[in-house]
Amino acid sequence: MAKALPSHTQADLRLPIEVCERVIEAVFDDRYHLVSDALTVLCSCALVCRAWRPRAQNVLFEYVRLRDKDALYRFVALLDASPVLGTYVRRLALRGYLHVPYSPAVLFLTALRGRLTNLSHVLVQELQSYEKFARPLPKGQKELPYLPFHRYFPSLLASISDICILELVQVKFPSFGDFARFLSALPNLKDLHCQFVSWAVLGLEPACMAKHNSHDSRKTFLPNLEELRCYNMDGRGRTRLLSALGPSLRRVSINFPDGPSAVRVEDSAAELASNLRSFPRLDGLTCNVAPFSQAHDLILESFRETLFSWVFGGGDKAGDASAWTPRKYLHLAPVRSAFKRDEYVEFLRVIGSVVEAALCSGASATGDLGYRTNADTEDHIGTDPCRASLVVEELGDRLEWEDWWRAAVAECFPTLSRWNRLYVYPLHDDNSWKWQDDADSPQDYVDRLQARRRCKKRMKNRFIATRGVLVRRRQKRKHN
Repeated sequence: MAKALPSHTQADLRLPIEVCERVIEAVFDDRYHLVSDALTVLCSCALVCRAWRPRAQNVLFEYVRLRDKDALYRFVALLDASPVLGTYVRRLALRGYLHVPYSPAVLFLTALRGRLTNLSHVLVQELQSYEKFARPLPKGQKELPYLPFHRYFPSLLASISDICILELVQVKFPSFGDFARFLSALPNLKDLHCQFVSWAVLGLEPACMAKHNSHDSRKTFLPNLEELRCYNMDGRGRTRLLSALGPSLRRVSINFPDGPSAVRVEDSAAELASNLRSFPRLDGLTCNVAPFSQAHDLILESFRETLFSWVFGGGDKAGDASAWTPRKYLHLAPVRSAFKRDEYVEFLRVIGSVVEAALCSGASATGDLGYRTNADTEDHIGTDPCRASLVVEELGDRLEWEDWWRAAVAECFPTLSRWNRLYVYPLHDDNSWKWQDDADSPQDYVDRLQARRRCKKRMKNRFIATRGVLVRRRQKRKHN
Protein backbone atom coordinates (compact mmCIF):
# COMPACT_ATOMS: atom_id res chain seq x y z
CA MET A 1 0.00 0.00 0.00
CA ALA A 2 1.35 3.42 -0.97
CA LYS A 3 2.38 5.73 1.81
CA ALA A 4 -0.08 8.49 2.64
CA LEU A 5 0.87 12.01 1.66
CA PRO A 6 1.80 14.27 4.60
CA SER A 7 -0.96 16.63 5.70
CA HIS A 8 -0.63 20.40 5.55
CA THR A 9 -0.28 20.53 9.31
CA GLN A 10 2.69 18.15 9.17
CA ALA A 11 4.48 19.96 6.30
CA ASP A 12 7.47 22.18 7.10
CA LEU A 13 6.41 25.83 6.59
CA ARG A 14 9.92 27.28 7.04
CA LEU A 15 10.66 30.34 4.86
CA PRO A 16 13.71 30.30 2.60
CA ILE A 17 16.69 31.99 4.24
CA GLU A 18 16.89 34.47 1.34
CA VAL A 19 13.46 35.83 2.27
CA CYS A 20 14.49 36.20 5.90
CA GLU A 21 17.62 38.06 4.84
CA ARG A 22 15.59 40.55 2.81
CA VAL A 23 13.35 41.17 5.81
CA ILE A 24 16.41 41.76 8.01
CA GLU A 25 17.78 44.25 5.49
CA ALA A 26 14.46 46.13 5.48
CA VAL A 27 14.59 46.60 9.26
CA PHE A 28 17.35 49.20 9.15
CA ASP A 29 16.33 52.88 8.94
CA ASP A 30 18.95 55.60 9.44
CA ARG A 31 16.49 58.46 10.04
CA TYR A 32 17.37 60.32 13.22
CA HIS A 33 14.29 59.34 15.26
CA LEU A 34 14.19 55.71 14.03
CA VAL A 35 17.78 54.52 13.96
CA SER A 36 17.93 53.54 17.67
CA ASP A 37 14.91 51.24 17.39
CA ALA A 38 16.26 49.78 14.14
CA LEU A 39 19.59 48.86 15.74
CA THR A 40 17.82 47.30 18.72
CA VAL A 41 15.72 45.11 16.42
CA LEU A 42 18.84 44.05 14.48
CA CYS A 43 20.53 43.01 17.71
CA SER A 44 17.55 40.77 18.47
CA CYS A 45 17.65 39.34 14.94
CA ALA A 46 21.31 38.39 15.37
CA LEU A 47 20.37 36.29 18.43
CA VAL A 48 17.45 34.39 16.87
CA CYS A 49 19.40 31.55 15.25
CA ARG A 50 22.68 30.73 13.50
CA ALA A 51 21.14 31.18 10.06
CA TRP A 52 20.09 34.77 10.82
CA ARG A 53 23.26 35.82 12.57
CA PRO A 54 25.61 36.52 9.59
CA ARG A 55 23.19 38.77 7.72
CA ALA A 56 21.94 40.50 10.87
CA GLN A 57 25.52 41.24 11.96
CA ASN A 58 26.42 42.51 8.50
CA VAL A 59 23.52 44.98 8.50
CA LEU A 60 23.96 45.85 12.18
CA PHE A 61 27.63 46.81 11.83
CA GLU A 62 27.15 48.59 8.53
CA TYR A 63 26.06 51.61 10.61
CA VAL A 64 27.93 52.14 13.90
CA ARG A 65 26.97 54.91 16.31
CA LEU A 66 29.34 56.03 19.08
CA ARG A 67 28.16 58.48 21.75
CA ASP A 68 31.20 58.92 23.98
CA LYS A 69 34.72 57.70 24.62
CA ASP A 70 33.49 54.71 26.66
CA ALA A 71 31.41 53.47 23.71
CA LEU A 72 34.39 54.09 21.44
CA TYR A 73 36.76 51.96 23.53
CA ARG A 74 34.16 49.18 23.90
CA PHE A 75 33.88 49.09 20.13
CA VAL A 76 37.68 48.94 19.83
CA ALA A 77 37.75 45.96 22.24
CA LEU A 78 35.06 44.24 20.14
CA LEU A 79 37.14 44.73 16.99
CA ASP A 80 40.19 43.31 18.79
CA ALA A 81 38.17 40.16 19.54
CA SER A 82 36.60 39.93 16.06
CA PRO A 83 38.50 42.02 13.47
CA VAL A 84 36.19 40.91 10.64
CA LEU A 85 33.43 43.12 12.05
CA GLY A 86 35.47 46.17 11.08
CA THR A 87 35.11 45.26 7.41
CA TYR A 88 31.31 45.49 7.74
CA VAL A 89 31.36 49.16 8.79
CA ARG A 90 30.39 51.54 5.99
CA ARG A 91 28.96 54.41 8.05
CA LEU A 92 30.25 55.78 11.34
CA ALA A 93 28.11 58.17 13.37
CA LEU A 94 29.77 60.17 16.16
CA ARG A 95 26.63 61.52 17.80
CA GLY A 96 26.92 62.74 21.39
CA TYR A 97 28.74 65.31 23.52
CA LEU A 98 31.50 66.34 21.12
CA HIS A 99 32.69 69.63 22.64
CA VAL A 100 34.29 67.97 25.68
CA PRO A 101 37.94 67.21 26.54
CA TYR A 102 37.71 63.53 25.54
CA SER A 103 35.63 64.04 22.42
CA PRO A 104 34.96 60.91 20.36
CA ALA A 105 35.13 63.12 17.25
CA VAL A 106 38.85 63.59 17.94
CA LEU A 107 39.77 60.28 19.60
CA PHE A 108 38.28 57.97 16.96
CA LEU A 109 41.04 58.76 14.44
CA THR A 110 43.66 57.22 16.73
CA ALA A 111 41.56 54.46 18.31
CA LEU A 112 40.14 53.10 15.03
CA ARG A 113 43.07 53.77 12.75
CA GLY A 114 43.37 51.06 10.09
CA ARG A 115 40.47 49.01 11.48
CA LEU A 116 37.56 50.25 9.33
CA THR A 117 38.89 49.43 5.87
CA ASN A 118 35.56 49.93 4.05
CA LEU A 119 34.45 53.14 5.80
CA SER A 120 32.87 55.59 3.32
CA HIS A 121 30.48 57.77 5.34
CA VAL A 122 31.17 59.74 8.55
CA LEU A 123 28.60 61.71 10.55
CA VAL A 124 29.74 64.12 13.28
CA GLN A 125 26.75 65.50 15.19
CA GLU A 126 26.38 67.24 18.52
CA LEU A 127 23.38 66.32 20.66
CA GLN A 128 20.33 68.52 20.36
CA SER A 129 19.20 70.62 23.31
CA TYR A 130 16.35 68.32 24.37
CA GLU A 131 18.73 65.34 24.30
CA LYS A 132 21.22 67.18 26.49
CA PHE A 133 18.42 67.95 28.94
CA ALA A 134 17.54 64.24 29.10
CA ARG A 135 21.20 63.12 29.39
CA PRO A 136 23.21 65.82 31.19
CA LEU A 137 26.95 65.60 31.64
CA PRO A 138 28.28 64.11 34.90
CA LYS A 139 28.94 66.50 37.74
CA GLY A 140 32.16 68.43 37.38
CA GLN A 141 32.31 68.14 33.58
CA LYS A 142 31.70 71.13 31.35
CA GLU A 143 31.44 71.60 27.63
CA LEU A 144 34.21 73.36 25.74
CA PRO A 145 33.48 76.32 23.43
CA TYR A 146 34.65 74.29 20.39
CA LEU A 147 36.11 70.94 19.33
CA PRO A 148 39.35 70.14 21.20
CA PHE A 149 41.68 69.91 18.18
CA HIS A 150 45.38 69.25 18.80
CA ARG A 151 48.35 70.07 16.58
CA TYR A 152 48.57 66.55 15.07
CA PHE A 153 44.86 66.23 14.27
CA PRO A 154 45.11 67.14 10.53
CA SER A 155 47.79 64.50 9.95
CA LEU A 156 45.58 61.81 11.54
CA LEU A 157 42.83 62.49 9.00
CA ALA A 158 44.86 60.56 6.43
CA SER A 159 43.45 57.36 7.98
CA ILE A 160 39.95 58.24 6.69
CA SER A 161 40.98 60.08 3.51
CA ASP A 162 39.01 57.59 1.38
CA ILE A 163 35.58 58.51 2.75
CA CYS A 164 33.08 59.86 0.19
CA ILE A 165 30.39 61.37 2.44
CA LEU A 166 30.88 63.70 5.42
CA GLU A 167 28.11 65.20 7.54
CA LEU A 168 28.82 67.92 10.12
CA VAL A 169 25.86 68.96 12.28
CA GLN A 170 25.99 71.51 15.13
CA VAL A 171 29.78 71.44 15.24
CA LYS A 172 31.95 74.41 16.24
CA PHE A 173 35.60 74.61 15.15
CA PRO A 174 38.32 76.71 16.80
CA SER A 175 38.68 78.74 13.57
CA PHE A 176 37.54 78.73 9.96
CA GLY A 177 41.09 77.66 9.07
CA ASP A 178 40.69 74.48 11.15
CA PHE A 179 37.43 73.76 9.36
CA ALA A 180 39.11 74.25 5.96
CA ARG A 181 42.11 72.08 6.86
CA PHE A 182 39.76 69.37 8.13
CA LEU A 183 38.06 69.27 4.72
CA SER A 184 41.28 69.63 2.76
CA ALA A 185 42.58 66.37 4.25
CA LEU A 186 39.64 64.49 2.62
CA PRO A 187 40.28 64.87 -1.13
CA ASN A 188 37.91 62.03 -2.13
CA LEU A 189 34.80 63.63 -0.67
CA LYS A 190 31.84 63.61 -3.06
CA ASP A 191 29.06 64.67 -0.68
CA LEU A 192 29.46 67.30 2.05
CA HIS A 193 26.65 68.21 4.46
CA CYS A 194 27.16 71.20 6.79
CA GLN A 195 24.36 72.25 9.14
CA PHE A 196 24.82 74.78 11.95
CA VAL A 197 28.59 74.59 11.45
CA SER A 198 30.40 77.53 13.03
CA TRP A 199 33.81 78.64 14.30
CA ALA A 200 35.13 80.79 17.12
CA VAL A 201 37.34 82.92 14.82
CA LEU A 202 36.89 83.59 11.11
CA GLY A 203 40.46 84.75 10.47
CA LEU A 204 42.16 85.02 7.10
CA GLU A 205 41.47 82.70 4.21
CA PRO A 206 43.58 79.54 4.77
CA ALA A 207 46.29 78.56 2.30
CA CYS A 208 44.63 75.21 1.53
CA MET A 209 41.77 77.08 -0.15
CA ALA A 210 43.95 79.28 -2.34
CA LYS A 211 45.20 78.55 -5.86
CA HIS A 212 48.80 77.44 -6.38
CA ASN A 213 49.67 80.67 -8.19
CA SER A 214 48.01 83.52 -10.03
CA HIS A 215 48.40 81.76 -13.42
CA ASP A 216 46.90 78.43 -12.31
CA SER A 217 43.11 78.49 -12.24
CA ARG A 218 42.75 74.86 -11.20
CA LYS A 219 41.10 74.19 -7.85
CA THR A 220 42.73 71.62 -5.57
CA PHE A 221 40.35 72.02 -2.60
CA LEU A 222 37.90 69.07 -2.57
CA PRO A 223 38.48 68.35 -6.29
CA ASN A 224 35.89 65.52 -6.43
CA LEU A 225 33.02 67.16 -4.53
CA GLU A 226 29.71 66.71 -6.39
CA GLU A 227 27.09 67.66 -3.80
CA LEU A 228 27.14 70.39 -1.14
CA ARG A 229 24.36 70.83 1.41
CA CYS A 230 25.01 73.97 3.42
CA TYR A 231 22.42 75.13 5.98
CA ASN A 232 22.57 77.87 8.61
CA MET A 233 26.23 78.73 8.09
CA ASP A 234 27.72 82.20 8.44
CA GLY A 235 27.48 83.97 5.08
CA ARG A 236 31.16 84.91 4.91
CA GLY A 237 32.26 81.35 5.60
CA ARG A 238 29.81 79.97 3.04
CA THR A 239 31.12 82.42 0.45
CA ARG A 240 34.69 81.30 1.11
CA LEU A 241 33.72 77.65 0.86
CA LEU A 242 31.92 78.11 -2.46
CA SER A 243 34.72 80.22 -3.96
CA ALA A 244 37.26 77.47 -3.16
CA LEU A 245 35.34 74.66 -4.85
CA GLY A 246 35.96 73.55 -8.41
CA PRO A 247 33.84 72.65 -11.44
CA SER A 248 33.03 69.12 -10.21
CA LEU A 249 30.08 70.43 -8.17
CA ARG A 250 26.74 69.08 -9.47
CA ARG A 251 24.18 69.82 -6.73
CA VAL A 252 23.86 72.51 -4.06
CA SER A 253 21.29 72.75 -1.25
CA ILE A 254 20.83 75.92 0.80
CA ASN A 255 18.32 77.58 3.12
CA PHE A 256 16.22 80.53 2.00
CA PRO A 257 16.56 82.68 3.98
CA ASP A 258 19.69 81.32 5.64
CA GLY A 259 18.63 81.40 9.30
CA PRO A 260 17.19 84.16 11.49
CA SER A 261 20.55 85.85 12.12
CA ALA A 262 21.73 85.74 8.50
CA VAL A 263 20.60 89.29 7.65
CA ARG A 264 22.49 92.19 9.16
CA VAL A 265 21.82 95.89 8.71
CA GLU A 266 25.10 96.48 6.87
CA ASP A 267 24.67 93.52 4.50
CA SER A 268 23.94 94.01 0.81
CA ALA A 269 22.10 91.63 -1.50
CA ALA A 270 25.38 90.60 -3.17
CA GLU A 271 26.87 89.67 0.23
CA LEU A 272 23.83 87.61 1.22
CA ALA A 273 23.61 85.83 -2.14
CA SER A 274 25.47 82.62 -2.98
CA ASN A 275 27.64 83.07 -6.05
CA LEU A 276 27.23 79.93 -8.19
CA ARG A 277 28.64 81.35 -11.41
CA SER A 278 31.82 79.27 -11.41
CA PHE A 279 30.11 75.85 -11.48
CA PRO A 280 29.29 74.92 -15.10
CA ARG A 281 28.10 71.40 -14.19
CA LEU A 282 25.75 72.55 -11.42
CA ASP A 283 22.41 71.18 -12.65
CA GLY A 284 20.53 70.98 -9.33
CA LEU A 285 19.82 73.77 -6.83
CA THR A 286 17.64 73.00 -3.79
CA CYS A 287 16.24 75.73 -1.54
CA ASN A 288 14.65 74.81 1.77
CA VAL A 289 12.33 77.76 2.29
CA ALA A 290 11.01 79.24 5.54
CA PRO A 291 8.96 82.38 6.27
CA PHE A 292 10.71 85.72 6.58
CA SER A 293 9.42 89.09 7.72
CA GLN A 294 12.47 91.32 8.13
CA ALA A 295 14.43 92.84 5.23
CA HIS A 296 11.85 91.48 2.79
CA ASP A 297 13.19 93.28 -0.30
CA LEU A 298 16.83 92.57 0.59
CA ILE A 299 16.20 88.82 0.96
CA LEU A 300 14.30 88.66 -2.33
CA GLU A 301 17.07 90.56 -4.08
CA SER A 302 19.71 88.17 -2.69
CA PHE A 303 17.60 85.22 -3.87
CA ARG A 304 17.38 86.78 -7.32
CA GLU A 305 21.19 87.25 -7.40
CA THR A 306 21.69 83.60 -6.41
CA LEU A 307 19.36 82.33 -9.13
CA PHE A 308 20.91 84.47 -11.87
CA SER A 309 24.43 83.42 -10.89
CA TRP A 310 23.30 79.79 -11.16
CA VAL A 311 21.32 80.06 -14.41
CA PHE A 312 24.14 81.95 -16.16
CA GLY A 313 26.89 79.90 -14.50
CA GLY A 314 30.05 78.53 -16.01
CA GLY A 315 31.67 81.89 -16.64
CA ASP A 316 29.20 82.88 -19.37
CA LYS A 317 28.01 86.42 -19.55
CA ALA A 318 24.47 87.12 -18.43
CA GLY A 319 22.12 86.99 -21.36
CA ASP A 320 24.29 84.66 -23.44
CA ALA A 321 21.95 82.08 -24.93
CA SER A 322 24.72 79.49 -24.93
CA ALA A 323 24.52 79.49 -21.13
CA TRP A 324 20.97 78.14 -21.13
CA THR A 325 20.93 74.57 -19.89
CA PRO A 326 17.48 72.96 -19.96
CA ARG A 327 18.68 70.12 -17.75
CA LYS A 328 18.91 72.44 -14.76
CA TYR A 329 16.37 71.98 -11.98
CA LEU A 330 15.46 74.32 -9.14
CA HIS A 331 13.91 72.48 -6.18
CA LEU A 332 11.78 74.30 -3.60
CA ALA A 333 11.07 72.41 -0.37
CA PRO A 334 9.16 74.01 2.53
CA VAL A 335 9.82 73.82 6.25
CA ARG A 336 6.28 72.51 6.73
CA SER A 337 6.06 73.12 10.47
CA ALA A 338 6.57 76.86 9.86
CA PHE A 339 3.70 77.30 7.37
CA LYS A 340 0.01 76.88 6.92
CA ARG A 341 -0.88 75.62 3.47
CA ASP A 342 -2.33 78.90 2.22
CA GLU A 343 0.63 80.79 3.74
CA TYR A 344 3.05 78.68 1.73
CA VAL A 345 1.06 79.26 -1.46
CA GLU A 346 1.17 83.02 -0.75
CA PHE A 347 4.93 82.70 -0.20
CA LEU A 348 5.30 80.98 -3.59
CA ARG A 349 3.20 83.74 -5.15
CA VAL A 350 5.58 86.37 -3.73
CA ILE A 351 8.73 84.70 -5.06
CA GLY A 352 7.05 83.54 -8.29
CA SER A 353 8.02 86.62 -10.30
CA VAL A 354 11.62 86.38 -9.05
CA VAL A 355 11.88 82.69 -9.95
CA GLU A 356 10.33 83.07 -13.40
CA ALA A 357 12.48 86.13 -14.13
CA ALA A 358 15.60 84.02 -13.58
CA LEU A 359 14.41 80.73 -15.07
CA CYS A 360 12.57 82.11 -18.09
CA SER A 361 13.86 84.30 -20.93
CA GLY A 362 11.10 86.86 -20.46
CA ALA A 363 13.25 88.84 -17.98
CA SER A 364 16.55 90.58 -18.43
CA ALA A 365 19.59 89.09 -16.75
CA THR A 366 20.73 92.56 -15.75
CA GLY A 367 18.08 92.81 -13.07
CA ASP A 368 14.74 93.64 -14.76
CA LEU A 369 12.16 91.44 -13.07
CA GLY A 370 9.42 92.23 -15.58
CA TYR A 371 8.46 90.25 -18.67
CA ARG A 372 8.83 91.05 -22.32
CA THR A 373 5.90 92.55 -24.15
CA ASN A 374 4.16 90.77 -27.00
CA ALA A 375 6.29 92.74 -29.45
CA ASP A 376 9.45 91.41 -27.78
CA THR A 377 8.35 87.82 -27.91
CA GLU A 378 6.47 87.57 -31.18
CA ASP A 379 9.61 86.31 -32.92
CA HIS A 380 9.92 83.50 -30.34
CA ILE A 381 6.41 82.06 -30.45
CA GLY A 382 6.59 78.27 -30.08
CA THR A 383 10.09 78.39 -28.55
CA ASP A 384 10.51 77.19 -24.98
CA PRO A 385 11.62 80.27 -23.00
CA CYS A 386 12.62 78.31 -19.88
CA ARG A 387 16.29 78.05 -19.00
CA ALA A 388 15.58 75.60 -16.16
CA SER A 389 12.73 73.60 -14.65
CA LEU A 390 11.12 74.07 -11.26
CA VAL A 391 10.30 71.25 -8.84
CA VAL A 392 8.03 72.02 -5.88
CA GLU A 393 8.50 69.02 -3.62
CA GLU A 394 8.26 67.62 -0.10
CA LEU A 395 4.77 69.00 0.44
CA GLY A 396 4.13 65.83 2.46
CA ASP A 397 0.35 66.02 2.25
CA ARG A 398 -2.54 63.61 2.00
CA LEU A 399 -4.04 62.35 -1.24
CA GLU A 400 -7.14 64.56 -0.89
CA TRP A 401 -4.95 67.67 -1.20
CA GLU A 402 -3.18 66.62 -4.42
CA ASP A 403 -5.42 68.47 -6.91
CA TRP A 404 -5.54 71.58 -4.72
CA TRP A 405 -1.74 71.77 -4.55
CA ARG A 406 -1.26 71.31 -8.29
CA ALA A 407 -3.75 74.07 -9.13
CA ALA A 408 -2.48 76.49 -6.47
CA VAL A 409 1.21 76.11 -7.39
CA ALA A 410 0.48 76.41 -11.13
CA GLU A 411 -1.09 79.84 -10.49
CA CYS A 412 2.13 81.01 -8.84
CA PHE A 413 4.34 80.05 -11.80
CA PRO A 414 2.20 80.53 -14.94
CA THR A 415 5.03 80.56 -17.52
CA LEU A 416 6.72 77.43 -16.21
CA SER A 417 3.36 75.70 -15.95
CA ARG A 418 2.37 76.68 -19.50
CA TRP A 419 5.58 75.16 -20.90
CA ASN A 420 5.36 72.00 -18.75
CA ARG A 421 8.52 72.90 -16.86
CA LEU A 422 6.79 72.86 -13.47
CA TYR A 423 6.71 69.63 -11.44
CA VAL A 424 4.65 69.43 -8.25
CA TYR A 425 4.92 66.54 -5.79
CA PRO A 426 2.15 66.96 -3.19
CA LEU A 427 2.71 63.57 -1.57
CA HIS A 428 5.78 62.41 0.33
CA ASP A 429 6.80 59.22 2.10
CA ASP A 430 8.02 61.02 5.24
CA ASN A 431 5.08 62.90 6.78
CA SER A 432 6.69 63.33 10.22
CA TRP A 433 6.75 67.13 9.73
CA LYS A 434 3.20 68.44 9.61
CA TRP A 435 1.68 71.64 8.29
CA GLN A 436 0.37 73.98 10.95
CA ASP A 437 -3.16 73.34 9.63
CA ASP A 438 -2.57 69.65 8.98
CA ALA A 439 -5.99 68.60 10.34
CA ASP A 440 -7.90 70.70 7.80
CA SER A 441 -9.45 69.30 4.62
CA PRO A 442 -9.71 71.03 1.23
CA GLN A 443 -13.39 71.75 1.94
CA ASP A 444 -12.42 73.49 5.20
CA TYR A 445 -10.07 75.68 3.22
CA VAL A 446 -12.79 76.51 0.66
CA ASP A 447 -15.27 77.34 3.43
CA ARG A 448 -12.72 79.56 5.17
CA LEU A 449 -11.90 81.33 1.90
CA GLN A 450 -15.58 81.96 1.15
CA ALA A 451 -16.16 83.25 4.69
CA ARG A 452 -13.20 85.60 4.26
CA ARG A 453 -14.62 86.89 0.97
CA ARG A 454 -18.04 87.43 2.53
CA CYS A 455 -16.43 89.34 5.38
CA LYS A 456 -14.54 91.56 2.92
CA LYS A 457 -17.73 92.15 0.96
CA ARG A 458 -19.63 93.18 4.10
CA MET A 459 -16.82 95.54 5.09
CA LYS A 460 -16.79 97.02 1.60
CA ASN A 461 -20.58 97.55 1.61
CA ARG A 462 -20.39 99.08 5.06
CA PHE A 463 -17.63 101.40 3.93
CA ILE A 464 -19.63 102.44 0.84
CA ALA A 465 -22.72 103.05 2.93
CA THR A 466 -20.78 105.08 5.48
CA ARG A 467 -19.07 107.07 2.76
CA GLY A 468 -22.49 107.80 1.16
CA VAL A 469 -23.82 109.15 4.45
CA LEU A 470 -20.76 111.36 4.85
CA VAL A 471 -21.10 112.68 1.29
CA ARG A 472 -24.77 113.55 1.83
CA ARG A 473 -23.99 115.31 5.09
CA ARG A 474 -21.20 117.28 3.41
CA GLN A 475 -23.55 118.33 0.57
CA LYS A 476 -26.26 119.34 3.09
CA ARG A 477 -23.76 121.54 4.92
CA LYS A 478 -22.78 123.25 1.68
CA HIS A 479 -26.43 124.05 0.87
CA ASN A 480 -26.93 125.44 4.38
